[in-house]
Amino acid sequence: MQTPGKLVTLLVGEAKKNWSGVPVEGIKEARSAPNYVGAVPVPSLVEVLLQHVGKKEVRFRVKRYSPNLIVVEGTADVEDIFDDAVLALKREMLVASKGILSKYETYKDFEEEYGIFCVSRYEGSPEGFFEHMPHAAAFLKSEREQLDEKEVAQTLEASIKYGKDDLLVVDWDGAFIFNKTGQFDETIGLLELGNLQLLRYRILDFELDRRLNKLAHLLHAQENKLFTMFRSSGIKEVVRKIIHARSRSIIEFESMERNIKLIGDWYSAKVFSLIEKKFHLDEWRRNIKEKFETLGDVYTMAAENFSLSFNKRMDIILIIGWLVLLIGWSILLVFDFMTR
Repeated sequence: MQTPGKLVTLLVGEAKKNWSGVPVEGIKEARSAPNYVGAVPVPSLVEVLLQHVGKKEVRFRVKRYSPNLIVVEGTADVEDIFDDAVLALKREMLVASKGILSKYETYKDFEEEYGIFCVSRYEGSPEGFFEHMPHAAAFLKSEREQLDEKEVAQTLEASIKYGKDDLLVVDWDGAFIFNKTGQFDETIGLLELGNLQLLRYRILDFELDRRLNKLAHLLHAQENKLFTMFRSSGIKEVVRKIIHARSRSIIEFESMERNIKLIGDWYSAKVFSLIEKKFHLDEWRRNIKEKFETLGDVYTMAAENFSLSFNKRMDIILIIGWLVLLIGWSILLVFDFMTR
């Protein structure tokens, strides 16, 4: 028996420059529970493309999240969502998405891929698909072979039910959404937001490493300079760069956290909490905070270095002044002695 469905692929990348677009059409949601979709980041629509991927016509939407994150969202209807051919279609759609993303001059080393399997036409409990079709769980991990029962059970643990007959199962590489109303927009948007957050953490983590390495190199080079105590401008420049790097990093991090905190209670908050757990966002957040502390230590070291060098320079200038004064008095005494 076939189970029709919709396959959605997400490819997220960082553009090297900002792109403009028009607001994306409103998110449709059938739930009556309060949601806070309007408070979270809203993308702008850059373009819509129709392409044939294999034998399927796929609709690609290119969206931009401020300031320069690009999302290529592909959507295709499939006759049987559990057919092995759907995994092949997913890979082909992601390859096509990369071709589209490359037009926006994105960094190739920073991309996130994700697949979402949406089902609305089904009978009975959604959990039954995983109990009677164990290979369904393998779809979330892009695996063709059947998974062990324990692995299937662990996969189902990362799930949320809102209504009696709906189900959301989230994994690292993909998600299943069962909803008889066919309203998937809000959940897809939250999964998209989770991938965006993961990519932004990866980018910021890389930037912090790069800045720390650069600042450490600057400090090391400054310490090895001859007569460093007479060159305060070099240390001042190092301190200035550290302050700039630390301030910029904190602003970027706070911007990310502020948007996520605006996701309210009820369904949206529960879904995003599950996404955070599966994507290990807390670990990324903790790692970044530790690097902030390291950046603060580097700043303290540089400030102390500058203060120490300044004091040394003042002491030497004072000693030189006394020596000049002493030599001057000595010359005057010798001159006075010779004129007598």
